[in-house]
Amino acid sequence: MVDVSSARLSNIVVHRVGNKTREEGMRLAENESEVSESLAELLIKSYLSPLAKQREIYDFFHESDLSLNTVSNITGKLFAEQSDFVLQTQAIAKHLYATSTHQNISSGDLVFLLFTGLKVDDVESSGLAILKIENKDYFLEIAESSDSFDIIERSGISLNKIQKGALVLPNEQGVFVVDNLGQKTKYWKDSFLKVSPRATSKSYAKICGSILKGISSKIEDSQDVADLNEKITEKINSSEITSIAEIKDISSQYIDSEALSEVISGVMSSTGVDIADDYEIKSQDFAKQAKPITSRVRVRAGVGLVISDSKYSVSGVSITDNQDGFQAVVNIKARKET
Repeated sequence: MVDVSSARLSNIVVHRVGNKTREEGMRLAENESEVSESLAELLIKSYLSPLAKQREIYDFFHESDLSLNTVSNITGKLFAEQSDFVLQTQAIAKHLYATSTHQNISSGDLVFLLFTGLKVDDVESSGLAILKIENKDYFLEIAESSDSFDIIERSGISLNKIQKGALVLPNEQGVFVVDNLGQKTKYWKDSFLKVSPRATSKSYAKICGSILKGISSKIEDSQDVADLNEKITEKINSSEITSIAEIKDISSQYIDSEALSEVISGVMSSTGVDIADDYEIKSQDFAKQAKPITSRVRVRAGVGLVISDSKYSVSGVSITDNQDGFQAVVNIKARKET
């Protein structure tokens, strides 16, 4: 989708952003950085190209009004008024600082790279890469002296792997995101950028998986959970297409309409995606998201059963309390081959 073969680096600036909760503050640059032509080419190869190759496209969102999405708003101005490049990037850095409240968020260097000469679907475009460098790598440097070679330890930024990055394209063409440090916290996508996956069968299937997980957690009776899992699996196996309406219809047998609406609206609000009831999702995509849920039966709070072989399903669960705890009888049946 994005061709960077003719890309050129036009502007670069670096700011330093700390953790707000730890009151680490910020250091904002007043001027752009200067880079050589060879370094510009290296930045295109190491940072722009990997971002542009990301398969999943995201869009900015906001729960109430897209114009309130800070990064979307500021980057829109930046693309329109490139003379204010440093000022606009300072505003984005301040927004990052405001969202860096989780105790696990590390301070780091925030790098802004503005590129021209990109092609999006054969149409020339610009693009803004935003990179946050939280971890430095160690490397060795060999220094020659009069009668020997000395080994010197240095630290710097690796060009081999983007830690946190985003490529923002103008005119709602999309956002490409990389977060290789996401195990600490999801603030980069969820709080700072505030982006959601663009509408595709796979991205919507992922959201439907979250909805199914929420529905399952609302059902108290173990037998009902087993029945829901079986009916969802039968639906996936019997049709190439699944929709939210069908998931609602099946789930309504086990959960009241108010609780069902609460789950769906909660997931859609957190993801920024509003899926139409009749949107067609490929069942094979939904199956991948549903399997971790439908293969698990909650016997009681804190006790569950996982069926690892899809040839089998739980047909019944009965629980009897006793003086030592409880006894659970689980009936397993083999699915008929289709």
